[in-house]
Amino acid sequence: MAWLNVVLLLYGLLNIVMGYLGYAEKNSVISLIAGGAAGLIVLGSIVYSKYKPRTARITALVITILLMGRFGPKTFSENKLYPDGIEFVASLATFICLGVGHIMGMRSKRTREGSTSDVAPKV
Repeated sequence: MAWLNVVLLLYGLLNIVMGYLGYAEKNSVISLIAGGAAGLIVLGSIVYSKYKPRTARITALVITILLMGRFGPKTFSENKLYPDGIEFVASLATFICLGVGHIMGMRSKRTREGSTSDVAPKV
């Protein structure tokens, strides 16, 4: 699914950029490391999806869930749009896209299996 790879590419790059901005603005080395690591893992999942698509998508999903858990509470309790709200919304959107991609993939798989099951077995 090429569209899902584009979403993950943008999400991975956003994480890297936001980590760098956290470092540049607040001198936070943790932001740089965490944002860079999360972004690189998501970008790596795009490459890995060519070999093991399910494992790669689950890896990206785990990163999105972790980042929603990290940025969600501050977004809602302190009404911080930047950077917490941006990261939370991007993570939520990516989470939804991964879910839609999963549903589309399962439908496609069922369609392929259904078309091959109509053929009579060779005896």
